[in-house]
Amino acid sequence: MHLSGTNMATLWLDLWHGGFDCASTDNKSSWHWAVFRDRDTWEAHGLAVAACKAYLPGSFDVAPRNPCLHANSWYKATEYITWIYNLCPTLLYGVLPDRVWRNFCQFVAGLRIMSQYSITPSQLCHASRLISDWAPEFERIFYQHRIDHIPFVRPCVHLTCHLPSEAARVGSPICSSQWTMERTIGNLGQEIRQPSDPFSNLAQQGIRRCQVNALKAMLPHLDPPENMNPHASVSLSNGYILLAKRDKCLTTLRGAEVTVVSDYLNLPHAPRIRWWARLRLPNGQIARSEFQELQKSPEEICMARNVKIVLNGRDRITEVRYYVRLVVHAADNNSDNDEELNAPDQLAFDNVALVTLYSDPHPQLLEHSYGVVASCTKLGEASLQAIQISAIQSVVAMVPHRPVIDGRAEDRYFLAEKMGLEIARLGVEEDEED
Repeated sequence: MHLSGTNMATLWLDLWHGGFDCASTDNKSSWHWAVFRDRDTWEAHGLAVAACKAYLPGSFDVAPRNPCLHANSWYKATEYITWIYNLCPTLLYGVLPDRVWRNFCQFVAGLRIMSQYSITPSQLCHASRLISDWAPEFERIFYQHRIDHIPFVRPCVHLTCHLPSEAARVGSPICSSQWTMERTIGNLGQEIRQPSDPFSNLAQQGIRRCQVNALKAMLPHLDPPENMNPHASVSLSNGYILLAKRDKCLTTLRGAEVTVVSDYLNLPHAPRIRWWARLRLPNGQIARSEFQELQKSPEEICMARNVKIVLNGRDRITEVRYYVRLVVHAADNNSDNDEELNAPDQLAFDNVALVTLYSDPHPQLLEHSYGVVASCTKLGEASLQAIQISAIQSVVAMVPHRPVIDGRAEDRYFLAEKMGLEIARLGVEEDEED
């Protein structure tokens, strides 16, 4: 938490603001990376960050506020992480000098991998190469072998270089980060009831916690899981749970949805269905849908209908229209009335989501940013299709932006994923030999 959310975040901001003391042998006007010294650029960036709030799902924790107004007033670590590592790579495209921007993206690409709970050997090797190449280039850009630029290379730069090797030794850094330690210390502190000798009491609470956890791990039946599914939900396989709201009555499909559903079921006509609005994923995120979110104004929602799926063996980004349990009739049941469709013991279901696809990311921008900036367009109604709910991996943000590519501005959407989850592998090849 301190490395990414405090130390490195502060370093990048100080560089962009030109916040370092300038020696008499130096001149801030030569700091071409200090783009936020210009007040108009800084204020425009703050407005762009604030405009992203409506497109960030609630599972991203606290959406970053306008840093021009709030960065010095209890700006949370999660806000810094989302702002610096999710939004800045795209928002600073064309603002930072190209070489500086690419070096920043290279750092973000490595940090995103190191922030995952689960890191494969090939991903670890890829992150090691990214960070190993980033650090010398960082020094060439900012330090420049000048004594008066030594403060630009803080200890956190060197510490970052050790992340891959330490992950190979002790595991993913996020599992031993300050997030986990501070939460544990806080929980243990809440259990202390006697003010006398607090540190001995804290140690005993820690010992008791370890003993209880060990017993639960060896004998799981001592602590059976509670049924956490809310009322009117349906538990599906592999940890997926459909959540209300749900259509009270069966709905007749129209337009392209008729063709998509009938083709999916291989039937001459599409059956009547019930729409479901939300889906809880195995990772705890709640994905919503157009069915729910379009009933509210954009100011009232934190958009959560964009999801990452696995389609034909590839990661794709989609927008969910709704979730549905398509009915497969039992052999002795050929009816299509509401009474029998409400009898789940007589029917089998195929749990699917109707989605529209986003395009593949812009290849030049993706490659130039080391896979960090995935800028897509909506493919619309022509891409409508039904997918298995189990293909949904996580909830993501697709934020509108208008980059200038090859001298022409385009309306596009860039991908933002919650730090700590498995990142999308969109067109970035990795060496699997390791």
